Amino acid sequence: MTTRTAPRKGSRKSTLVQLRRVLSVLAWLRAHPDASLMTTADRFGVSVPQLTEELTRVQESGLPGLLPGSLVDLTVTGPRVTLNDTFGLDRPLALTEAEADSLELNLEKLASILADEEQADADTAATRLRSLVTSGEDSSDVAPVQPANPGATVLASLRRAVASRQWVRFRYLSVSSDSLTTRELIPDQASVLDGVGYLWGRTDADQTAADQRCFAVTRMDTVEILDRPAPAALPREIDAEDPFRFRTAEQWAELELTEEAMWMLEYLPVWHIDGTRVEIPDTGAWLERFILAHAPEITAVVPDTLAERVGQRSAAALAAYRRLA
Repeated sequence: MTTRTAPRKGSRKSTLVQLRRVLSVLAWLRAHPDASLMTTADRFGVSVPQLTEELTRVQESGLPGLLPGSLVDLTVTGPRVTLNDTFGLDRPLALTEAEADSLELNLEKLASILADEEQADADTAATRLRSLVTSGEDSSDVAPVQPANPGATVLASLRRAVASRQWVRFRYLSVSSDSLTTRELIPDQASVLDGVGYLWGRTDADQTAADQRCFAVTRMDTVEILDRPAPAALPREIDAEDPFRFRTAEQWAELELTEEAMWMLEYLPVWHIDGTRVEIPDTGAWLERFILAHAPEITAVVPDTLAERVGQRSAAALAAYRRLA
């Protein structure tokens, strides 16, 4: 017999449990306006003080801006709760047409990286999503979601190559060198991280997992599965916190960012030091171009040798512009 334990207070699971309960309580109170706090608390398995606290917190919710008249309005008087204006929170949640469109776009992005056998799930979700839209359109006339780009075919091909142990060939746009080259690889692993497909592979059978290179599916073109047997795969252990092993880099740099640039911590391989100081692996040319591209948001660079490299690259770019002028 399995014993379920209550979610830890303050955890994400605990917050979701509270949210579901509050929404259910509001709907219950709308359907049972004469129900007392004690009856309602007993109905949902919580104490009266906890229910009162959660209902009090609901009154801090509302429409964007949280101006007077835009907050959830309910009154707790003695043992009774009166719902004045809940902005629809006491009714089943429904998507607006704009929200449904946004979700459908995300489904298309997801479908673009799914293997062939997995796309049926995305199509089913999209069909179900359209059936929930209350726009008055006949959802049966809408075609299933199809990948908006060839990413699905690319990732599916790479996964087949990994499974069948065959070499692959593809053209690849390198961000670090800003060049388009043709690569032939032993495919070891094809995975999806944060919605983007990646291939890890080697150029030689004698290489080890440490020699694997990583390639983004979105920058691949003309992928072919070659009639050339590949050796056994070397699966890669992926650390969710550092999937590309930036932390093992030998050279590092420190950047001082503006407050407006702190978004980089969420999307780029940078680690917070303190205040607005961050550290980032010094990958060479890529970091130099990165600093130039975000120069207005970077106020200081350490070490000085990196600042000199960026200055030289900037001078070379200005010289090229002058020659073209």
